[in-house]
Amino acid sequence: MTVIPKEDTTSVQKGAGAFRKKAPAGRRPGKPGRSALTPYLFIGPILLVFLGFYLWPAFSTVTSSFFTWGMLNPWQINAPADWEYVGMENYASTLTSADFWNAALNSAIWLVVFPGLVLAVSFPLALLVWNARRGSGIFRSIFILPMTISLSAAGIIWSFIYNPDPNKGVLNAFLGLFGLADASFTFGPLGVHAGQWLSNPGVLHLGMADIRFANLFVIIPAVWAFAGFGVITFTAGLTSVPAELLDAARVDGAKQSQLIRHVVIPSLRPSIVVVAVVSVIFALRTFDIVLVTTAGGPAKDTEVLAMLLWRQVFQYLDTPQGGLAAAIAVLMSVFMIAISLPYIRATLKEQQ
Repeated sequence: MTVIPKEDTTSVQKGAGAFRKKAPAGRRPGKPGRSALTPYLFIGPILLVFLGFYLWPAFSTVTSSFFTWGMLNPWQINAPADWEYVGMENYASTLTSADFWNAALNSAIWLVVFPGLVLAVSFPLALLVWNARRGSGIFRSIFILPMTISLSAAGIIWSFIYNPDPNKGVLNAFLGLFGLADASFTFGPLGVHAGQWLSNPGVLHLGMADIRFANLFVIIPAVWAFAGFGVITFTAGLTSVPAELLDAARVDGAKQSQLIRHVVIPSLRPSIVVVAVVSVIFALRTFDIVLVTTAGGPAKDTEVLAMLLWRQVFQYLDTPQGGLAAAIAVLMSVFMIAISLPYIRATLKEQQ
């Protein structure tokens, strides 16, 4: 064994430290190399797009909500001489408007009913596709096909189905076979009127407010067009369910319902959250299918917040209601962010 003297060991360590501190050849100390700048070169164009098409419009919308303006005389940040500052008046007028709360109630119906129906329809369909021994790809394509149709087209298709004329409307023609095309029923506070699907299909009297069922028959076409997203998401989640868990549960004697409740659904919790959050955001932004089916009628029974915003900006061009519309847009955005924030936090925690 060779023993190195103490003083020699110290010199060796100093030499190693000097070697480690030596800067790489061809690079100046204190300046990042080309490899350090490469990620920023890729992020730069995306960041510019984000600033130009997301942050700047958001800033402009929030700022314009504190001024009075219209489409014929829009608010411009580079024309301070034309500004008509009103502060929080637009928000106060919006939050005290009966039309706003009527639209908010209709949007709340969408926020509750639409995600629930999407989950209730897409999850069983995904289970059927998952358990299908043959033709699962064909069934998946069939359920996804409505997603290729725009919501405007879906609304027009279902307008033909809801046509009150028994000779034109598919639904009334089918009910006419059983003599129910014009049937009416009353169950306490609940009243149902068959045949008038987009005008007066029924109402639920709750004392403080009346819930019109016309919203439900506008939501159904949207569910038909959107359920394919849930089928895709749940099918992808089902393929990642551990086969060992399923086999172990079957060996223990679990029934199919118990298998779904205790194994499949807990494994699909991330997929359920994704479908629910996206459905809620979709419901709050709904506009086109309402426009082509009912245009917010009858008597604003189906008018949602996006429809009210559109009316104030584009229908009343000769009145300065753009600031009110901007205030509605800001309130809607704040609500959507508040809904999405828990999902974003959960996603970030999973990634960490």
